Formats: sequence, C-alpha cells, structure tokens
Amino acid sequence: MMKQFDEQVQQINELFVNGSVKESYTFAKALLANELFTIDASFSIVQQHVALLEANGYANMPTPTSEKVKQSVERADGSYPERDVLAGFLGSQDDEQFGKVVDELLAGPIEAQANAYYTMAEYFILANEHDKAMAQYAEAIKLQPNTALYWGAFALFLNRIEASPYLALRLIEEAIQLDSMNARWYYIQGNIFLQLVASTKNLSYLPALEEAWNKAKKRCTAKQVALKIDITKSEDLLVQWKKQML
Repeated sequence: MMKQFDEQVQQINELFVNGSVKESYTFAKALLANELFTIDASFSIVQQHVALLEANGYANMPTPTSEKVKQSVERADGSYPERDVLAGFLGSQDDEQFGKVVDELLAGPIEAQANAYYTMAEYFILANEHDKAMAQYAEAIKLQPNTALYWGAFALFLNRIEASPYLALRLIEEAIQLDSMNARWYYIQGNIFLQLVASTKNLSYLPALEEAWNKAKKRCTAKQVALKIDITKSEDLLVQWKKQML
C-alpha cells in the first residue's frame, strides 16, 4: 500500500510539472480523502500542495461546459476582436463614450456582459490598477467559461506582472483545452513555466516549458510573424540561461 501511495504522490507531482494542473489538484484531493493515506509520510506534503493550489483559487474555478463555442482567432498583430471596444477608446480618449459603450455591453446578453468585464480588465491594466483588473477577468471567465480568450488573457496578465504563477498555470491550461490550436496559449504557458523555474529553481519544469514553446511554433500561422520572432527570442534566451545555470 505504501508503494502505491508513493507512486500516486509521484504522479500528482508529474501531472503538475507537465501542466496538467487541474488533474493534479483533483487527484491530490482524492488521495487526501483516503483514510489509509492519512498516516502516510507524504500526507502533509500532498496536503500542502492542495492548500497552495486552493490559496490560488483552484477550488472556486468556473467550469466550462461541453458546449462547443467558436473561439476568436488571433490577428497578425496579436489582437482579438473582443478588444476592439478598448482599442476604439484609446484612439479617442473619450472617457464618457467609453463608459456608455461598456454600460451598453453590460445591459446586453451574457456574451456582451463578459466582453464588458474583459474590456474593463484590459482598461484597468493600462491604468495600472491590477487588483481591479483581476476582479474583472474573474467575472469574465465566470460568465463565459467556454471562451478561451478570457482565460488566456487573465493568465497573460498574471505572467506579465510576475504574480501567482500557480494560478496562471491553471488559467492557461483551461485556455489550451478550449482552443488547442491557438499558438499564443502555448507560448504563454511556456513563459509561465519559465517564471516558475526562475522563482523556484525547480528544473523539472524545463521539459514542459520547451514542449510548450515547440507546440506554439508548430501552431503559428503564416501571418503570425511577430509571435514566431518572440518564440525564437525566448528560446535563445533559455539556451543562454541554461548555459549559466546547468
């Protein structure tokens, strides 16, 4: 039985470092519920693992449904149609008009409401109000849990401000599962793994990091020249970093 528990604990760890963080959390919760495991030497380690993930909101994540949703396609410049409301405001800087457009979206159907929260999140990022941005992203994924863009944009934001990599990893995994052909999500996932390697010095994240960027490269469209360049630059930096570290 002890050997079986050791294997399960190892599997929980492997799932996590490979980016299957949702499954890792679910598996760990199930193991903690096993009364025989409570006396195992690894019990406290798994308990801490679950506590860390729950502190990052894993227990309260919205759940996507089985409904198939048409996902937004990234444009050549890296933008998405859902951001056009904010882009239009940035051109005019008309606060009053921007507020009216957001109010109209909030008064519309659920899809429009979610777009309003996403738009406000992106606005608060520009205003450097990070806590408000997080709250708006959370509302967007709650209203539209089947829209990969909202999960992915939330993960990108956290990665850029170098906050909550464990939450970011959970968010980007959902974006990938909803829209597995989007190169951007894999690139962001690799960047989150890089942040984890740098902050924890845990090199076991490296294989998943490299695989994520490799998947991103394979999924880049002919128009995504800027993204391809970003991936290549990141890979070059990683090579240099590994020479110094290893």
